Amino acid sequence: MTISEPDFRQTWLWRQAFQTPRSDCTTDEQDFFRTQYLSVRERAAQLVSRIAVDLPGMTVHDITHLDALWDTASSVAEGAINVNPAEAFVLGASILLHDAGMSLAAYPGGLSEVKTTVAWKDAIARFALASGENDGEWFDVSNPPAMVEQRVVPDVLRRLHAERAEDLAEQAWNASDGSQLYLVEDSELRRFYGPTIGQIAHSHWWPVQKLEREFSEDLGALASRTRNRVDRLKLACLLRIADALHLDSRRAPIFLRALTNPSGISALHWSFQERLARPHIELDSIVFTTGQPFGREDAEAWWLAYDTLNAVDRELRDVDLLLQSRGREVLKARRVKGAGSPEILARTVITRGWRPVDARLQVSDVPRIVESLGGSKLYGDDPTVALRELIQNAADAVQARRRFQKRSADWGLITVELRTEGDQSWLIIEDNGIGMSEQVLTGPLLDFGTSFWRSPLAMEEFPGLMAAGMHAIGRFGIGFFSVFMLGSVVHVYSRRCDRGQETGRLLEFRGGTSARPILSPVNEPPVPIDGGTRVEVLLKENPFQAGGLLCSNSYTKQPISLAMLLGTIAPNLDVAISAIVDGSTEPVVVPGDWLIIGDVDLRKRLNPSLENSKIGIPKADQGLMQTIRGMNNELYGRAYISPPRYSFSSTADGLVTISGLRAARIRNIEGVLLGEAITAVRNAAHPLATREALSRWASNQAELIVSSVKDEERQARSAEVVLECGGDIGNLKIVQWGADWLNTNELENLLHDMEEIAIHFYGDFDYDEDLDDVHPKEFRESFFVSDDVAVVLRHDGGVMSVGNISWPRSVTGNPKSSDSNVAAHVIELIQRMWGDNFEESDERRVVGTVNSTNIIREVRVFRRSKIEESL
Repeated sequence: MTISEPDFRQTWLWRQAFQTPRSDCTTDEQDFFRTQYLSVRERAAQLVSRIAVDLPGMTVHDITHLDALWDTASSVAEGAINVNPAEAFVLGASILLHDAGMSLAAYPGGLSEVKTTVAWKDAIARFALASGENDGEWFDVSNPPAMVEQRVVPDVLRRLHAERAEDLAEQAWNASDGSQLYLVEDSELRRFYGPTIGQIAHSHWWPVQKLEREFSEDLGALASRTRNRVDRLKLACLLRIADALHLDSRRAPIFLRALTNPSGISALHWSFQERLARPHIELDSIVFTTGQPFGREDAEAWWLAYDTLNAVDRELRDVDLLLQSRGREVLKARRVKGAGSPEILARTVITRGWRPVDARLQVSDVPRIVESLGGSKLYGDDPTVALRELIQNAADAVQARRRFQKRSADWGLITVELRTEGDQSWLIIEDNGIGMSEQVLTGPLLDFGTSFWRSPLAMEEFPGLMAAGMHAIGRFGIGFFSVFMLGSVVHVYSRRCDRGQETGRLLEFRGGTSARPILSPVNEPPVPIDGGTRVEVLLKENPFQAGGLLCSNSYTKQPISLAMLLGTIAPNLDVAISAIVDGSTEPVVVPGDWLIIGDVDLRKRLNPSLENSKIGIPKADQGLMQTIRGMNNELYGRAYISPPRYSFSSTADGLVTISGLRAARIRNIEGVLLGEAITAVRNAAHPLATREALSRWASNQAELIVSSVKDEERQARSAEVVLECGGDIGNLKIVQWGADWLNTNELENLLHDMEEIAIHFYGDFDYDEDLDDVHPKEFRESFFVSDDVAVVLRHDGGVMSVGNISWPRSVTGNPKSSDSNVAAHVIELIQRMWGDNFEESDERRVVGTVNSTNIIREVRVFRRSKIEESL
């Protein structure tokens, strides 16, 4: 077939509109609109020919596809739908333009023009985010690599093509001689029908419900050419059904497939479409048949065909309901034969050697899975985790609104309220963030495992948000379901910040996930008055009793205040948080305040039990807190080294936070380290501090501890942590020699004049009933270490471990030694002082006394080697 000899002229719609004599128009009118359509078609053919260049691998989208839509539209319209010449012109032009935007040629400025669009910026930002999270290959979104641009172009063109189609009927291209060229050459037709053509072309990607809103009125007649109006709704329905039905072998020529060699999902589309015959109608059903059966090796392609035909069936049914509700002419076909039943479809879309049974992996008890994976089975028994997840959702919403409406970096507020009504307690979390539309409230919010912020819907709902730098805390789409850990009665009120009060909605759960939620309109409080979301949970546990929200085992067995709880859950969130109890509001966190509040206040925020502690915070600790920063002032935390007396102690108040929210507790360090999530539940995290930043901070800590901490044993423990972090221990004490503690210089001076030294690398000596002839109490009270034995403390300097990964060794690269870091440092010092001329051995020695009784232990002895003098 060639462009000059198209077969679309034989279709029923064409003949009925342009050839068969009509009572509502003259033959001159028919000739005029027919000629004008053919003119548009000639130019559009050249435009759509470029689609295959910019989107290689896709099935046919050239002029043959567009011509074929006259045939598919006729199949459902013949004898049922009347189309006058003006309508046929508008329909035909809409067909020509509906996919034409899938080419760079549709943009007079080419790729440079596409790069100015919000969709391009969103796509690049999304690709960069995914690349960085998956393989750490971050790149500058303002200047992406050529490979990234090539990957993004097809996706952006597909995303924009329907919207772009709306402009093409009126768009001008500049010729080489400076003149302007249009697809619709006749200026009168272009001005009058152009907007309608574009809108109908765009509409093939709209939801059906939008057709009714946008095309509620017909377009009147172009007085100089016709008396006929244009039924825009009818034409929009014909276009979307004609496009949906064109799935046969005309879209996927076998030889063209051999030339283009598509892969992935595109290959499956070619595989099933090249087998399909032209559909026909039986009664009120469209019937698809195949020539070549689908073998076992083609099963994936068959199932894609099944899913695609189910989508066509939904289109037919939705359009039929719409036309009937408007009292309009209805289509001949209302459904697809076999849709919804693999066994029935296989009678016409034939398989060979296998039988399609809809036996996909499925979950029969969705509520149970959600309650398990969204509740305690995933998050544990700590109810505060659910509150953390709700705060995270609220923070994401505020972050989104800041970027969407270009608000300041510290704008926004989250309030958390405990409200008591009789013997019931409600937890209420409200934000003034971006809010949710009904589509999001009933879609991604309830789609377990789907993150809205990383879905294409986010870019459709809020164009430009991703490009504006929206990096949501939530990544896995499971956080909301943790709310049911707190209670089964949940109310979610929401309204998008850029829409009217009448769009407010309430999603109500009355029995957890076991019952269907109820959606209802709400146009007044408690819907946030300026937009945002409010979540109310009827707590199943009394928050003031053991196991309740304010009396969690994570912190203390005594109830703490709501403000204290919020502080430790979100200690450095960049959204302001306030607590409301019995109507009284108390500010908790202000963006950035964790960097400027006092050391004591920060520690109390991280561990509420310190507020009422009788021990308090040592004065020596109050000047040690420092920020951890990189070479370019990147912020990695605010903390100080504070090793507990016993390695197994869990009293440390240090936290790793993810985007300001508590993720994991750490050892040996007090304060906050910024981190990134390792697990979906964010109960494990990897600190972000670089080796260089960590080493410099640890070295500075050593200097501060030497000047501030008089406890020499604590200095020795701190030295272990400093070395673990790759720092320089400076003058920290590291070895006990009799009653004294020595730093590195002092130990060097001692070694200079010694021939041997005995060192116990396992810390203080403990009572051993098999070796010691004294009473344990005597040992505890009267043991004195010998003056000729050095003692190196045995302290674990690690900060955190996740699985087999130990941090900060994973950053510093320090090898794991059988001895402690300080022990390795001491041995290196001996090697530096004595060179290679020494020997070491494990020996039993007297290491001290208890009331004149010798205490014997095994120690490591280092001796200088005796070198025989030359004769």
